[in-house]
Amino acid sequence: MMSRLRNRETDYTIVMKKYLFISLIILSGCSQNIGNLSIVSTRPTNISNEYKSIGLIRGEKTIFASSADKMPRINDPIQNALNISGADLITNASFELETYLFFKIIKVTGEGWVKKTEGNTIETQTQKKIIEYDPATGEPIYE
Repeated sequence: MMSRLRNRETDYTIVMKKYLFISLIILSGCSQNIGNLSIVSTRPTNISNEYKSIGLIRGEKTIFASSADKMPRINDPIQNALNISGADLITNASFELETYLFFKIIKVTGEGWVKKTEGNTIETQTQKKIIEYDPATGEPIYE
């Protein structure tokens, strides 16, 4: 009779150890940095005065077998899209993560923009008003 009681206590102890181990695994979390962004907005923005749209651009990053358990960072597909297209920035970006057994692919799609340049000057929203011209040089005199 005594051996049965000890057996039950042992079974109970084993079950509780397993339960504790599984609980620790579930409750212990991990975090990963998936990227760093320099310009982000959830609202519509108007950058058309300083930049010109070049249309839809795409970029991607693939992580293969040895690192497939890691989360790919969004910096890599963004930089890939900017390098391929020659754009300076991306707006309306959407990210897509495809996960396969031995690799992951993260893709970015968005509208690419390049700086407007006319003789190395950028058009701005605030235009200076010309009040008169210099008679000696012919250059405009602004307000």
